Amino acid sequence: MLLFIVWPTLNAFWLSFHRENLLGTSREWVGLANYAEMFRDPAFWRSVGATFVFAAIVAPVQLVLGLVAALMVARPFPGVNLFRTLFFLTTAVPTAVAAVAWGWFLHPVGGTLNRALEAIGLSRQPWLTSPELALPALAVVTAWAGVGFTAILLTAGLQQIPEELYEAARIDGAGSWTQFWRITLPLLSPTLFLVALLILLSSLTAFGQIHLLTRGGPMESTTVWIYRVYQDAFFNFRFYYASAQAVALFLVLLLLAALQFRFFGRRVHYG
Repeated sequence: MLLFIVWPTLNAFWLSFHRENLLGTSREWVGLANYAEMFRDPAFWRSVGATFVFAAIVAPVQLVLGLVAALMVARPFPGVNLFRTLFFLTTAVPTAVAAVAWGWFLHPVGGTLNRALEAIGLSRQPWLTSPELALPALAVVTAWAGVGFTAILLTAGLQQIPEELYEAARIDGAGSWTQFWRITLPLLSPTLFLVALLILLSSLTAFGQIHLLTRGGPMESTTVWIYRVYQDAFFNFRFYYASAQAVALFLVLLLLAALQFRFFGRRVHYG
């Protein structure tokens, strides 16, 4: 922990207040100059905007699909373990393998999705090569990859709700929809709160799918915040500037987590 997490984190904070040469043999204190440059950089602000648009798609899609999947497999029925395994496969599949499969599926010429569109008389779409479509397409891919993990956590939460509550509700004449809103959702709120927080933080730091499918393109439309850090560090070799961006992202994540606890934590029902 100290060697691979604590020390690199502290070093990144310290480096963000300096400038150094490519080899790291000379380091100069510049104070907040790197942060000032970051706030003046239009490319940085474009990446910030792309990041929040990306998260705004990923978070609700992943949460809703994960909840639907959990509701489908929370109660025992013949073959339920098979369906639980199928849902979990979205998490078990390595990112690189999933990216290759999605690349084939969304290919602008011979992709499965475009062939299906042509079969029903619709035109092909440049899913990963259009500046307008690439970011939403990547968001859907990212949400799909996280559905299994979300479903597992929510299934565990659903199984903690006493069955007696549903039996009493049915005796009182409550239908399935009423049971969901009056029993399931309130008692599942602690798990939903945790899952929503994890989804939000992970969507703001998603990297693998973007790197493997679009590498930040086309026209930087999928260059999100974390990918901008990667490019400035390992392509432009401005480690000090990338450190400032990484520190800013870290602080934003802390702020969003605190706001989520502040405004939504009070609505969690624990009893």
